Amino acid sequence: MPQISTLDLQSDYGKFVLEPLERGYGHTIGNALRRVLLSSIQGAAIAAIRVDKVQHEFSPVPG
Repeated sequence: MPQISTLDLQSDYGKFVLEPLERGYGHTIGNALRRVLLSSIQGAAIAAIRVDKVQHEFSPVPG
């Protein structure tokens, strides 16, 4: 059964150890954690655009 240890914990930083893991589980947990952390980052993204003289979303854009 894996054990979780806290090595360092601050308001904006944390260092944890999860061991022992079966072979291959480190990548599985690491990828899931990476995806969760990346989705939590605030930022800006383009949600929609409008191009003049284009009838619908599949029309070719002139130029």
